[in-house]
Amino acid sequence: EAAATPETTERVTADGLTLVEVDLNGDGVPEVFNYYRERSQADRLLVKREANIDGRNGIDVTSFYDEAGALTSEEIDGDFDGDVDWKDTYMDGQHTLSEIDTDSDGDFDLTKFFVDGELVRKERDTTNNGQVDLWELYEDGKVVKAGRDTSGDGNIDIKMER
Repeated sequence: EAAATPETTERVTADGLTLVEVDLNGDGVPEVFNYYRERSQADRLLVKREANIDGRNGIDVTSFYDEAGALTSEEIDGDFDGDVDWKDTYMDGQHTLSEIDTDSDGDFDLTKFFVDGELVRKERDTTNNGQVDLWELYEDGKVVKAGRDTSGDGNIDIKMER
């Protein structure tokens, strides 16, 4: 049996973007919302995409795009509670940064830094005081240096090197 063609509806939003709603599973409820800016000298430009991936109400992933159509950032509700708990940032198509709320308290407590798509550093607030107290440096996917601030002064008190 052939896969059903997704149903789409299109309308102009209050801010002048063209919204294309996509019903992927044919249940009459759209799961993907593509926002385009119309251009007179080129094809329409996707500026934002929202997706409901768990099938319940609410947006689970929002993606933002630049003037060249490249992904610039994504906001993700990974635990489907209605709150963004993961943000990814991209530059020139490369993943550069992830900010994660690991304990669902509304604060991003883990930051991952990437260079050429490879994880190079992690910073974490393990005490939920808004201050980084754990650092890890990576090479080839492995921790090569780590440090912890145990006194809360922002300086590394315990160091580890491989």
